[in-house]
Amino acid sequence: MPIPVYLITGYLGSGKTTLLNHLLATPQLRSQRVALIVNEFGTLGVDGQLLQRAAGHVFELTRGSLFCACIHADFIQTLRTLADEVRPDVVLAEASGVAQTSDLGNFFDTPPARDQFQVRANLCVVDPNLTKVLPYLKAAHVQVAWADGLVINKTDLLGDTGAERLAAVLRDLNPRAAQTRVQHGRVAWEFVQGLQHVPCHAASTIAPPEELATVSLLGRSVDRERFMAAWEGLRERLLRLKGIVDFGGGPVLVEGVFDTLTERPFTGEQPRFGITVIGWKVTADELTRALAPAIRATSLPLAALAPRDSAAER
Repeated sequence: MPIPVYLITGYLGSGKTTLLNHLLATPQLRSQRVALIVNEFGTLGVDGQLLQRAAGHVFELTRGSLFCACIHADFIQTLRTLADEVRPDVVLAEASGVAQTSDLGNFFDTPPARDQFQVRANLCVVDPNLTKVLPYLKAAHVQVAWADGLVINKTDLLGDTGAERLAAVLRDLNPRAAQTRVQHGRVAWEFVQGLQHVPCHAASTIAPPEELATVSLLGRSVDRERFMAAWEGLRERLLRLKGIVDFGGGPVLVEGVFDTLTERPFTGEQPRFGITVIGWKVTADELTRALAPAIRATSLPLAALAPRDSAAER
């Protein structure tokens, strides 16, 4: 019998990891053998660290988008390991925030995956930033358009009127998808199970949007003043910042989405210190030059994907 797969998509910072942690704590999933496939666009693997204690089997893919050809072999090997060795009751796959979900079929419609796994639902998480993202991030539009279910997250920031307006936008983009409204990613597992999956058949996109750049920087001790100065200088061009650092008072998880920056104590074991940033219409070199001085004894970037946009586009 094929192993059921539930795909979690959503643009940068919409709350996919929080939603996954909530689902893993539900009685329905706690009683099952759950495996996670966690994909991040940067190489540091922050989300994997946040989920390690919530599931028995976590597979991290950090070299590119889950639906990018650059990690096709890694993904197929992960599926092979799951099918032959782990044999979970259910697989939850969290895609990168810039993933193009129209490429999903390329991975699950080829042997032996088509016989071993069955995609049950494609769940897309959105938040109040959707209207900011849609004009320039094609992946956000694709994620919504191909979703079987749409989770409107962070409704506490919207209010009733704002939530209704966002729901109307989503209905225009994808009238067939079921919708639910939640706070802090607290979606009911019954909603997920009740979705009807419709396979994607759009043309394949094998690369991230050209105007994006990402870089991951290693380092534990971070100078807060320099970090904040770098943040202020980059905030108009940053889509996402996430990492585990120490400003002097112990490990903290720092997260930035557009013009909002938050931090909270990190309580996990053996953190991998560093930050991953994703920028729009900025180069990886520019991101590195701005942020590296804030990280004491920083190493060279773990990896950087430079956009292919022209100087005029920047």
